[in-house]
Amino acid sequence: MVTQLPRIPPDRDLSIDAVRALCLPIVVVLHALQMGISGDPLRAENALAEWQPLVWITWIGMIMPTFFIAGGFAGITTWRRLRGQGGTAGDYLRIRALRLARPVLTAMLGVLATLGVMAICGADPGFLRSFAFRLAEPLWFIAVYAICTAFVPLMARLHRLAAWPTYLGLAGAAVAVDLLSRFAGVPIAPLNWLFVWLFVQQLGFGVRDGWYTKRPRWLLVALAAAAYALMAVAVWGLGYSPDMLDNLNPPTVLLLLLGLAQVYLFTLLQPVIRRVVRRPRVLVTVGALGTFGMTIYLWHTVAMGVVVGSQLALGLPFPSPLTPSWWLTRVPWILAIAVVLAVLCPVVSRLERLWPAARDRRTPSWAAISATAVLVGAVGWVLTQGYVNWGTAVAVAALAAAIGWLTVGGPGDTPGLRASRS
Repeated sequence: MVTQLPRIPPDRDLSIDAVRALCLPIVVVLHALQMGISGDPLRAENALAEWQPLVWITWIGMIMPTFFIAGGFAGITTWRRLRGQGGTAGDYLRIRALRLARPVLTAMLGVLATLGVMAICGADPGFLRSFAFRLAEPLWFIAVYAICTAFVPLMARLHRLAAWPTYLGLAGAAVAVDLLSRFAGVPIAPLNWLFVWLFVQQLGFGVRDGWYTKRPRWLLVALAAAAYALMAVAVWGLGYSPDMLDNLNPPTVLLLLLGLAQVYLFTLLQPVIRRVVRRPRVLVTVGALGTFGMTIYLWHTVAMGVVVGSQLALGLPFPSPLTPSWWLTRVPWILAIAVVLAVLCPVVSRLERLWPAARDRRTPSWAAISATAVLVGAVGWVLTQGYVNWGTAVAVAALAAAIGWLTVGGPGDTPGLRASRS
């Protein structure tokens, strides 16, 4: 029997889908390994905080820049398509905010429900607070991605009119923030949440326009090596941490350099990736991970809650992190999370189909930006305060209100494009 490949849109690059599909399990496995539960009474902690081999693994395994590169590719593709159909920046922001806010709210409610069941079953309140805080950590990506996505119409215009000044301006701003915060003590390091990730997102614009494929392969290899060499200079010459996870919060220029290295290496591997991903079984796998990607990222925390709750209910032990018994139990731990996710994905997919269709109504940019700000604020609150906090109820309610506003559209009355389009 010949397997018929699905129809692939002409503006879709399967290599982008493939790297997203490859990176997603890496992120989930890393989060799962970082969840350490031990002590008497039990508390949740970062299990890999003292594991030195991870420091050097992050030079290759820190793939968040690749996510933002892929996001930039997808963002500018969607924006150009929408603009070609007569859409506005407000339409684009509404579409992207809804596509983020709805699954985020559903997942937040899933985490809260899981924690609630654990509390009812008698879990220690101190443990629940520490566990809930750890479960909120992956939300940082949602907050930053929502901000970067909101800038796509503006950054796409700058990319079209002044691409090089835009790249150099963002890179220069990131370097200036690092220098002033690290060596002059000026408290502006959080600004690099914007400058670094906007720069990396902008690299995705270049991928979309085929910038890097026009360069000779030897040059791409040399540029990737130069990026890693500059990272080494920053670590051993300027005192930056060699751990890319340390350079993540807030992001430093090392992640900017890592983004450059990854875009060059991705371009080198792109022809091979495209050939491999067109194999029927690979394409089906990539398609499945793409379909359930957001669910896997957001709901793997719920899956961890289910597995930990089951361990507590069954009285199973929690080995101390990094001990031989802990490492031996990581395989069943990750497999258990994967099994729960496999059950959750189709269920969550059905739940999300219950969302009402977005009304075909224009939404001014200021209204879409305001709703996006509510999304970022709600996620930011839970990220920094954890789920076990009264303010979380306010954050969830605000996020639900923003989703309602985005679904209804407006306040303009001019017919627009359906926000359900992507």
